[in-house]
Amino acid sequence: MLIALISIFALAPAQAQNWQPVRSETKLRELMSDTVFEGTLSGGHKAVSEYNADGTGELRAWGGVFPREWKVEGDDQVCLLIDRVWQCSRLERNTETKNEYRSTKLSTGESVVFTISPQGRTNLEAATGEAGAPASPSADEIAAKLANPTAPVMTLGNNFEYITFQGDLPGAGSQTAVRYLFQTAFPFKLADGGTIFFRPGIPVLFNDPVPDGQGGFSSEGVDLGDTGFDLSYGKTSSSGLLWGGGLVGTIPTATNDKLGADLWGLGPEVLLGVVRKWGVVGGVLSHQWDIGGSGSGEINRTALNYFYAYSLGGGWQVAAGPTITYDHNRTDDNWTLPLGIGLARTTIIRGRPWKFQVQYWNYAKTPDAFAPEHLLRLSISPVVSTPWNKGK
Repeated sequence: MLIALISIFALAPAQAQNWQPVRSETKLRELMSDTVFEGTLSGGHKAVSEYNADGTGELRAWGGVFPREWKVEGDDQVCLLIDRVWQCSRLERNTETKNEYRSTKLSTGESVVFTISPQGRTNLEAATGEAGAPASPSADEIAAKLANPTAPVMTLGNNFEYITFQGDLPGAGSQTAVRYLFQTAFPFKLADGGTIFFRPGIPVLFNDPVPDGQGGFSSEGVDLGDTGFDLSYGKTSSSGLLWGGGLVGTIPTATNDKLGADLWGLGPEVLLGVVRKWGVVGGVLSHQWDIGGSGSGEINRTALNYFYAYSLGGGWQVAAGPTITYDHNRTDDNWTLPLGIGLARTTIIRGRPWKFQVQYWNYAKTPDAFAPEHLLRLSISPVVSTPWNKGK
């Protein structure tokens, strides 16, 4: 097996190296067959791709696995299938340095110098960019993984929300709220191809309106709200079926009694969805009951977090993920039903993937007295490495 070590840098026309084109289909196939490309991405994150003699391959980076294909075009081009697009390059051999090659992408003119060695590995900085490279995923590939709730890719989700309200209470229609929600998922990859996830959601409430019982509202904040979480198993089958299940819960972390129930909640959840080349669609159905706490109320709530993402190419997606709830404690007005739409963009910034998303939710059905009417959410989520999954 050959080890390809890649590094990208600017190549000035006056450089002294002598580069000779590789013009042999046999030689190009020999160079790519059973070859491993290694790279170091942003923050020291390691990426490894393997290209097999039969034209298949895979890239492992940022906790995800990305399928690849390759072929030789004519007698002077090697082409990689990255996110359904063939990217072709011409190879040259350095006549002064043994086993050193230069690959030039035909679509952009970008050059990458790499060394092929049958002995050891030396990690060099990998080529990165929106379109991807032999040892780095494209923005579209990362976007597809981030839309899949069973993919073991970790982000630090920063969500900023602006909410308007409606209701029969006097002044309900003039109330607004600003919230920040931190969400992340800790993925723990398993040998069977599935992943165990722990996903906490920690809200910070800046000016939440609370009915004061005297015909008006008080503005509460800045305070922590109750923390939601789930602990679940998830997997994507070879047919594209997403499935999983586990526990969902609530921790009474609110620092203001008016903004929390002072109750612990726990219950089951189940995930079902499908992933296709065009995107992903599915839902997470859950139910919670209160299991303790000092609050006088009850938790008896069913929720459906439905999600979808439709790829537009180039890291762009039409995507949203609102949550429908049904409160069993109410005798009527049980439903809270938001309809959501959004636009997401995944991009590579200095080697690190980032996801930016804007969502709009319109609450089509809510309790009559006081409830949200519109929600606007801005999300900024960098992808981070998961060192505990190294080698899995």
